[in-house]
Amino acid sequence: MTQLFSLCSIALSMMFLLESSPLFLSVMIILQTITLALIISLFTMSSWFSFMLLMIYLSGMMIVFIYVSSMASNELYQLNINMTLSLLTMLIIIMYFSFASPSLMPSDSMNLLDLNLLQISAVKTMKMYSKSLFTMTILLIIYLLLVMIMVVKNSSFSNSPMRSSK
Repeated sequence: MTQLFSLCSIALSMMFLLESSPLFLSVMIILQTITLALIISLFTMSSWFSFMLLMIYLSGMMIVFIYVSSMASNELYQLNINMTLSLLTMLIIIMYFSFASPSLMPSDSMNLLDLNLLQISAVKTMKMYSKSLFTMTILLIIYLLLVMIMVVKNSSFSNSPMRSSK
């Protein structure tokens, strides 16, 4: 399952490099974030960390998406067939080599020296909310709030896009 999500992440990264539409790039970043949260939840016993990371990142990406969509002109998205076919070919080759090689498959020796994953997850979560990182967390929350207020104020001046199509 981890290998499937890793391949999905690689595919999204390749598609991100091949696209030029700002709205589609925002959607690709959101999909990459969801894939990363799924991978993190597979590696930890508790999925709370990945859920919180996903919610924080998606809230920031929604602000960026609103700003980009207000600045982007109302153009139709055109799919490039050649790039899509080359991407599919690369993905098929990667899938073939990753599933054909037994050395790339996860093994039982990758269990972090037989430590309990629940204890490791709890320690990492406690370190994330320690007193030394409390001020950084508050600053990030305030920063996201200010960015959201600025984007809402900028986009509420008019109902049309900020940049018109030529």
